[in-house]
Amino acid sequence: MPRDTASATSTAPVLTRLRAEAEVRQASLIREWADIVTWAEANIVEGVEGAATVREGFIDTGLPLAGDGAPLVSEFALMELVAVLGRSPDGGRAYVGRIVGCAWRLPHVWAAVMAGRLAPWRAARMADMVGPLSADAAAVVDRNLFNASGVGWAQLDRLIAEAILRFDPERAEAERAAAADQRYVDIDQPNTNGQASISGLLDAADAHDLDDAIARRATLLGSLGSEASLDVRRSQALGEIARADL
Repeated sequence: MPRDTASATSTAPVLTRLRAEAEVRQASLIREWADIVTWAEANIVEGVEGAATVREGFIDTGLPLAGDGAPLVSEFALMELVAVLGRSPDGGRAYVGRIVGCAWRLPHVWAAVMAGRLAPWRAARMADMVGPLSADAAAVVDRNLFNASGVGWAQLDRLIAEAILRFDPERAEAERAAAADQRYVDIDQPNTNGQASISGLLDAADAHDLDDAIARRATLLGSLGSEASLDVRRSQALGEIARADL
């Protein structure tokens, strides 16, 4: 028997057990998520007057665990839940917040998790990504996720960007302005071979025009008899463009 066939045969039972264990863990995690939502429904705080208890002068106010549209949850009850889950206060709050966010703000995503069609870790990441969105914007993203098949993270980013532009144009403009402030061009010190590295982040229109100019000048250098590679001619073209400005 060939060695590779023997190896595949010997590991088959191990892979079967691993797959079974993974399925058990996933089913257990789904049940945990469902129980946490049941717990959250029982510990919603409508306001100060709806606080469950007052201990040593501190009001058990509701905590905003998820974004807009998700309920406030009792702070004292959360502390108890986090202890039961064996998580740190900050980590436990973030974990429960993702689940609450899924259940209240992404109902289609939540239904997919409960049906076993979507891995909980994927749903948790989606909840994080839509966290800053308004309830209406999150609902649009949720519906688009439900109607689409095989949505990837890049497509989810686009859905979120479109939702922000539609429902929160002021935020979209602020994010655009903040991104514009990140533009830069750095030229490193020359190395021992007399060469310098360049890095930068440009406006898309500026980058397009610069690339066109470099391509035209590199082509011209080739037409004039340069036998250097295209990459080398492009680097030389950038220098010529700079000297033309001088």
